[in-house]
Amino acid sequence: MGRYYRLSKKITEDMATEILKEIHDISDVEKAEFAEEKTKILILTGEKKYPEVMTKIVNIFSRIGVDCALSFAGFAYEE
Repeated sequence: MGRYYRLSKKITEDMATEILKEIHDISDVEKAEFAEEKTKILILTGEKKYPEVMTKIVNIFSRIGVDCALSFAGFAYEE
């Protein structure tokens, strides 16, 4: 099961590319992809890994996305 997070502001294509690059460098991230025209991001990791992984991802968004914050938007269930 994954989790969706809503972005607090619009980011550029260059920002999105750099953010995904850094997120994919986090060893515990199984999947990361933008959704709904980059207004949300889907993150998949081990259930017990979310606090650690999301702390890193929130910092990446804040730094690269110039104070872009994330808020939980819902669960993504595998089909």
